[in-house]
Amino acid sequence: IAFGSLISYLSIPIVQNLLSKHQRMNASFDPLRLVNTYGAFGTVSEERIELVIKSAHDISGPWTEYQFKAKPGDVFRKPRWISPYHYRLDWQFWIAALVGSIDRSPCVYHFNVHHRST
Repeated sequence: IAFGSLISYLSIPIVQNLLSKHQRMNASFDPLRLVNTYGAFGTVSEERIELVIKSAHDISGPWTEYQFKAKPGDVFRKPRWISPYHYRLDWQFWIAALVGSIDRSPCVYHFNVHHRST
């Protein structure tokens, strides 16, 4: 009970930070570093850069876009409920779009090579 009370007390600044418009990411709020915040990214841009993967049986088409379960894709599709699973391939394609080059994203390269040969 004492440990739970301590963590609850130390978590007050964390909750205040989460509700703030100017959140501090990856910050610690107590000298013992028992509680902290975690953010994969300090900011999220308003522009969405996305890789679109298409395939065709012949170079002249028709080309069909791969639909991933959790990757945003069609803006008119309802958002997906993905918890508690982590769709790693979808995540890697999102990160690949952020880094801006296929040679900096080995997963995209290997995905394309594998699916080209099948």
